[in-house]
Amino acid sequence: TGDLLAVSVDPPAIYGMIQFDEGGRFMADFTDCELGDVKVGLPVKLSFRRRVTDNERGFTGYFWKAVPQPRPDAAAKEDEIRFDGRVAVITGAGAGLGRTYALELARRGARVVVNDFGGARDGAGQGSSSPADKVVNEIKNAGGEAVASYDSVATPQGGENIVKTALDAFGRVDILINNAGILRDKGFLKMDPQTWQAVLDVHLNGAYNVTRPAFQAMRANNYGRIVMTTSAAGLYGNFGQTNYSSAKLALVGFMNTVRLEGQKYNIKVNTIAPVAASRLTEDVMPPDMFEKLTPDYIAGIVAYLCSENCRETGAVFNAAAGYYSRAAILTGPGVTLGDGKNPPTPEDIRDSWTQISSLDGARELQDATLAVMSFMTPPKAEEKSEKKDAGATPGVKDVFEKMPAAFNAEKAAGKDLIFQFNISGPGGGDWFVTIKDGACRVEAGMDAKPTTTIKMAEGDFLELIKGKLDGMQAFSAGKLKVEGDIMKAQLIGKLFKFKA
Repeated sequence: TGDLLAVSVDPPAIYGMIQFDEGGRFMADFTDCELGDVKVGLPVKLSFRRRVTDNERGFTGYFWKAVPQPRPDAAAKEDEIRFDGRVAVITGAGAGLGRTYALELARRGARVVVNDFGGARDGAGQGSSSPADKVVNEIKNAGGEAVASYDSVATPQGGENIVKTALDAFGRVDILINNAGILRDKGFLKMDPQTWQAVLDVHLNGAYNVTRPAFQAMRANNYGRIVMTTSAAGLYGNFGQTNYSSAKLALVGFMNTVRLEGQKYNIKVNTIAPVAASRLTEDVMPPDMFEKLTPDYIAGIVAYLCSENCRETGAVFNAAAGYYSRAAILTGPGVTLGDGKNPPTPEDIRDSWTQISSLDGARELQDATLAVMSFMTPPKAEEKSEKKDAGATPGVKDVFEKMPAAFNAEKAAGKDLIFQFNISGPGGGDWFVTIKDGACRVEAGMDAKPTTTIKMAEGDFLELIKGKLDGMQAFSAGKLKVEGDIMKAQLIGKLFKFKA
């Protein structure tokens, strides 16, 4: 909204004088920038930030933060991702992430339906038209096209109405961002059915209610881009959010099937897991972190997923403060047990647990049919046998067979320990070593109550035994995982001396 006129520097702070288009000047803080980024004549973006909250005295301090915006050159403009002629429906767009998405897509030429029920953070209240109207006005004032929708995503009729608003105003739907959400956090035992259902109705059922009519409109045009919103709570879990995390991970399953049904109609469906400052996270994040995690950092990847350039479908992406990564469900190679006539026993499962749980060589499976086929068509018995024999030759089995000879009985005086080793890989397996009364006994399999459990990949384990891999470095790098009594693991180097 303004141009930079002058810069004064008082290390380590950077300040600049802003001149507004219609008059007036203002000194702003540029300390999120490098000094070289601040130049006279650049457009500037301002945001109102919370600096500190003093609960004792009952006040909160705010300040204006400024960031210079580069002027795109002609080549950059030609390469710019545009949405001219496209119609986007964005739920929960009255504030936070949804508002940022709406402004970004509109700036790039999209006509936008700004949907927001206008309720409280927990979904309570009669709703308000104010949040959606404000964003629509922002878009129109910037020269864009937008209409407001005040329907709740939590009902099928609400979802139908939201899409109808787009069709009535613009005649089509090309993009849908399912962003609407509420929070009602409680510990699991305090999570009553109403609290559970209210969150699922907005996040999971809300996505269904809007996506279904939007998908129909997209199919008619043989084009569509849909973005679901999951979260770290859904992918990894979070205390006090069983309702929220369940709904968020369910959206990944929803995406997986909708993208299969949309493939033949050029409908791409992906999911974003954003970490950003919003009204849902304002009292969850520390103030300094809240200020850094602006929604602007999420808008770029969401806009790309909504574009014609995006060929990805059925993927989940983490996004936070400039960091982006893909998250995925992987299936390990597994192991086939039994003779095909008699089911494996619990003991068979126990003794093969390392192979069952190993993710070495894990892969993504693209649909349920391929997954079931991979489970039902294991390697032939002779192939498995050859692999096992070939994998065992480097020496994992030999190490444990030679372990009693490498045992230092003098160092074992008064020790009563059981070390469980889980070695993954084709030549790996499970062994446990019992140290008692100055003696050492090595057995294949799993002990019920080991003192310490050591987990390593086959190659790393052999390098460790040969002295080519330092134990502390292996632990720090995640190559050596220790469960149980970690301190007892340090005794292994004293109790056993292997020849390099």
